[in-house]
Amino acid sequence: MKLHEMKQKRNTIAKDMRALHDNIGDSPWTDEQRTQWNAAKSELDSLDERIAREEELRRQDQDYIEGNEQEQRQQQKQNQGTPEAQAEARRAQAFDKYLRQGFSELSAEERQAVKEHRAQGVSPDEKGGYTVPTQMLNKIVDAMKAYGGIASVAQILSTSNGQDITWSTSDGTSEEGELLAENSAASEGDVTFGTAVLGAKKLSSKIIRVSNELLQDSGVDIEAYLAGRIAQRIGRGEAKYLIQGTGAGTPTQPKGLAASVTGTVDTASATAFTWKEMNALRHAVDPAYRTAPQIRWAFNDKTLQVVEEMEDNQGRPLWLPSIIGGAPATVLNVPYVVDQG
Repeated sequence: MKLHEMKQKRNTIAKDMRALHDNIGDSPWTDEQRTQWNAAKSELDSLDERIAREEELRRQDQDYIEGNEQEQRQQQKQNQGTPEAQAEARRAQAFDKYLRQGFSELSAEERQAVKEHRAQGVSPDEKGGYTVPTQMLNKIVDAMKAYGGIASVAQILSTSNGQDITWSTSDGTSEEGELLAENSAASEGDVTFGTAVLGAKKLSSKIIRVSNELLQDSGVDIEAYLAGRIAQRIGRGEAKYLIQGTGAGTPTQPKGLAASVTGTVDTASATAFTWKEMNALRHAVDPAYRTAPQIRWAFNDKTLQVVEEMEDNQGRPLWLPSIIGGAPATVLNVPYVVDQG
């Protein structure tokens, strides 16, 4: 079965499951309906695994093709591109040689292309080292998305020098208008503003050791290899601190969700939770935020596995499958992200 055929079949099953859920409505589920649902979900899970394998094979093929074409594109940029594009292409080629053979093997022109000094902090004496080509940096940022479900839906603010960002704040949740009698003057209600500082944190991928055989193999896209490993390490670290960061310690950690969240819901058990407790957590969020299009559940994959099997008092599943190119998967009609942080 071809990939597009598998996706079409998966969408058909997902639509049938959603239709079954909607048609039953508030009525209790029968054993026959539950059996029908479980059979459809089992087939859906099997198709998801096959689709994931096929897409991974296609991704590897595409990486191979792009790696072979990279040198040709860089050469074309040098021959006919803008001066900026030509400079970037030369720097990318020099950076690749620097990774494979070391700085001592570069020519004077290549050293100049690789060596870029720039101020990186509040002190003008602080200089950066060797900066990676834009193409490699984009690969790292793109690959990091797979390791942070929360980061994938968060607002990302980019800075050129890593300095702190001052963010204006204002809490209007307790403000409301007033009812006035005819010809009565309105009272004043000033808006109070505050500030929050988004501080820069330094996260390292650690030193990556690469064998000489791999470095000398011109058929290996060393930039793609390193970009993938760097993204893997930094992406996992970012996901961890976005959730578990304490905002304290040495060095100071980012302040994550666990240290910032309010309006929590206690569970009756320390090792499990019920659908009612999930529903209570959903309603612990003010409707002004709960109905926003960006609202998401966030949990790890083990929790998702539990939630996929949960039912309400009528036997209805809490989880509904996604439709590719259409509706996302939901829990209690709320989309979710999986984050292993």
